[in-house]
Amino acid sequence: MKTMWIRSLALAATAVVYSHAIFGIGGQWAPALGLEVKSSKNNIAATSTDSISIDQASVSGLNGMGLKIWIDALPFIDLEASSNFQYGLYDVTVNGPGTQTTPLKFDLGVPILDKPGFARIMSDVTVLYPFLKFPPLVSLVKVYAGAGITHVLATEVLNAKFAKKAISKATANGTNPGAADTPEEVSSILIGAIKDEGLKSGVGFHLEVGAKVKPPIIPLAAFVNFKYHFLSSMPSAVDGNSLTMELGGALAF
Repeated sequence: MKTMWIRSLALAATAVVYSHAIFGIGGQWAPALGLEVKSSKNNIAATSTDSISIDQASVSGLNGMGLKIWIDALPFIDLEASSNFQYGLYDVTVNGPGTQTTPLKFDLGVPILDKPGFARIMSDVTVLYPFLKFPPLVSLVKVYAGAGITHVLATEVLNAKFAKKAISKATANGTNPGAADTPEEVSSILIGAIKDEGLKSGVGFHLEVGAKVKPPIIPLAAFVNFKYHFLSSMPSAVDGNSLTMELGGALAF
């Protein structure tokens, strides 16, 4: 009888040890559901007899993917680091002179990436407090909340404001798109300008709430998080709430 109790306790202890992973690394689907790239439309150049305008469409929501690591070995708190690449493509057309309409196309060799887009990389370091674990014996599910710091790298948006600046710069450099009879030259200048534009960098903060599921013994875990970013550097053409969902799986040891 005593031997049976010892074996039972040892088995329970093994389950507890393996269910409390101290380190995890994995990947995630990470869309930004509430973010919006605003549309714009305005004249950006003039020919001798007409004008050339740009029509930039809006996009709602960004798709994304990322990586995550975490450490659960510290008392009372957990540490987490993640980085997400998020993007959304939008249509841009150059209109005029007259009734001419030319869609802006990028030659990147990838059919689905042949038009302008907004992209950002959000890198987060988060301190989490696991305020709920159940069932009590093995903590199969852990619910947590926390906050942290965020580093942002973001592209510019090819809207009417950006296009006007690109045209003005080209004109100052001796390239006058207003003298063109078609918008092809204007399109070439805009594509070159957005490609040459550097990434915008900024630092902000975020709040996070989420849950992890870690079965006993099996070195796998699943998780879902919701992050709200604020005070991060974003182009003025980007609007809406910066709420990111992270849904993924990981190896947990």
